[in-house]
Amino acid sequence: MEVSEGREGLRNAGLAIIAVGVILAGLVYGRTFLVPLAISILIWNLLEAMIESFARLRLGSLQVPKWLAAVLGIAVVLLGLYLVVWILLSQVDAVIAAWPRYVARLQTIIGDLTQWLGVEQSAKLRDAFAKIDLTQRLPAAFASAQSFIVTLLLIMAYVGFLFVESAYMRQKIIAMFPDTSRGEDARKVLNAVSESVRRYISVKTGVSALTGICCYVVMRLIGIDFAATWALLIFFLNFIPNIGSIIGVSLPALVALVQFDTLGPFVLVVFLLTSINLAIGSVLEPMLMGKSLNMSPFAIILSLAFWGMIWGIVGMFLSVPIMVLVMIICAHIPGWRWVAVLLSKDGNVDGSSGTASLAPT
Repeated sequence: MEVSEGREGLRNAGLAIIAVGVILAGLVYGRTFLVPLAISILIWNLLEAMIESFARLRLGSLQVPKWLAAVLGIAVVLLGLYLVVWILLSQVDAVIAAWPRYVARLQTIIGDLTQWLGVEQSAKLRDAFAKIDLTQRLPAAFASAQSFIVTLLLIMAYVGFLFVESAYMRQKIIAMFPDTSRGEDARKVLNAVSESVRRYISVKTGVSALTGICCYVVMRLIGIDFAATWALLIFFLNFIPNIGSIIGVSLPALVALVQFDTLGPFVLVVFLLTSINLAIGSVLEPMLMGKSLNMSPFAIILSLAFWGMIWGIVGMFLSVPIMVLVMIICAHIPGWRWVAVLLSKDGNVDGSSGTASLAPT
């Protein structure tokens, strides 16, 4: 009896290892298909959240109709995309024109550091920076831009079809289960997942926009080159947990180091941008998020590293929403509840995940 149970356990373990391997292989080799789909689902959730917000607006006794709310939500997203493209394209020539000046300043800094680095290492760094030519990288940049545009069009198509399908999603979910009550439970679970992801995306977008605007004002007052580009980059990097804000401060700080002849602007940029990120990220954001995303910081770091390894920089952006999805689904499956407990911050997985269960009947 014990031998047969041992064999059964080994067989189950072997099947689990094979299943994990197949899933990992699918995530890696299917990234071309899965990444645009995941991004489109997040954008769709953000659009739904904006449409609901616009639909709740009232002008006296009149309420904004659903169709107008949808138009306003789509207009906001398209305006955001237009601003991103306009900011990036408007500063390409300025970056190319300023690059020789930055290289000369870097060579001066390296020359000043000769006594610490040594003559040989300083010469190697000086030669490496002198060989960097942005004009030679333009063809690769245009190829990347073409790929980005194709992916963007694909994402927009996905979002459009998701809007069409969302009207029939409730009926489809209930029809998937022979028992109507279990279908309703599954729908409640998916609603809980969608609501948590929408709240995270909405709050994170607002907080990131506020961080980018405040940093832009500071950089403009100091006189940092390409302040709009760095503010845009800070906005996007703020979606990457923990390390995103560090990178967002480091890049404009390096520009300040090579742009000015003194260290004053560099120190000022580091201090002020770090203060803005700490004040908004450590005080305002937790207040807005509340306890709806009760996630372990260590689990967030692991999720960041895992999805960054699987899907690169896009995976880092998607790591927290995916973790929210996994945590809520596991909280509703009795056999996988322990996973949700491990991913949570304090072990409480009932407060934000609802009461429905996907346990078999």
